[in-house]
Amino acid sequence: MESAGESRRRRDTATAARVSGAMLFAGGAFPIVLSLAVPVTTNGVILPSIFLGALAMAVGGWCFVRPQRVPRRVLALLPPFGTALIGMAAWLDGTAGDGSEMLYVWPVLLAAYFLSMRAGLMNVAIVAVGYPPLAISILGPVGITSSVYLIGTLLVTVMIVSSLRRQLARVLDASEHEARTDRLTGLTNRRGWDEDLHRVLARQQAHGQPVSVVMIDLDHFKRLNDTHGHAAGDAALAGVAQVLQSGVRPGDVLARLGGEEIGLLLPGRGAEEAASEADVLRRRIEQESSAWPAPVTVSIGVAGAREDVATGEALMEAADSALYAAKRTGRNRVAAFQPA
Repeated sequence: MESAGESRRRRDTATAARVSGAMLFAGGAFPIVLSLAVPVTTNGVILPSIFLGALAMAVGGWCFVRPQRVPRRVLALLPPFGTALIGMAAWLDGTAGDGSEMLYVWPVLLAAYFLSMRAGLMNVAIVAVGYPPLAISILGPVGITSSVYLIGTLLVTVMIVSSLRRQLARVLDASEHEARTDRLTGLTNRRGWDEDLHRVLARQQAHGQPVSVVMIDLDHFKRLNDTHGHAAGDAALAGVAQVLQSGVRPGDVLARLGGEEIGLLLPGRGAEEAASEADVLRRRIEQESSAWPAPVTVSIGVAGAREDVATGEALMEAADSALYAAKRTGRNRVAAFQPA
């Protein structure tokens, strides 16, 4: 199961490929239509203009129809490809300052928004190498002015688009974080847990490394709410989450799964080591909460991945079974899953 970030990157690549295709197709159609309808616009150089336009339309059409089949490394080549086609058409037609130079903005916009500022600047550099000699050879000194305005406009375009891109990325990252975060405890929510569980389990199994799931449940939580109020229950949940966060390693995954149940994913630890760590956390919660207005204890169930517990769902079910065993045998304890 791919992560949310991987899924977003895949969608972004497909979107960029589709937009690139539309731009190439439209840009290729212009010289074909102009060559056939108004040959003077291309100085009568019809066949080369039609060939370059058809090439752009063919590549653009394929990218537009099959965006999912365009790898990101190929996507990175599309803006320079478009820029090169525009420059080749201008050299073959012997035209400059006729408005066609505005087409250079398209690949620069595309590169700066969908790829990076560096990619955008690379396309500007290609224009800076190819356009001024043509413009000066055709327009004379006026070509210098035309080149300065064009390259300056492209540079400003890259700066503005790259800035907007960074701001949008920050907004998307914040939204994604919020969508994966439980507001009360600050832990990952069930959505984020499911994504991380499948990702970590697949990685650990691929490398032959152990992984364990720990299910943590506050004891007598309903009684706490009924006796002290829901605000006290919320405070207890938030406090337990804080204790757990301070006691886990980097790379471990903590999540509020619903109600008073918290999940803990421990990569690299089998059931025995996970149970030992879980008991340390249980004792810390009991000790630190003793100073709270409403002290709490927790029951914990542990299950480690084995051949007969090969999926995330099965691993959670096994840990749940262990959790219920801990509750049946007196609460405030750790139980490890024992297969039948």
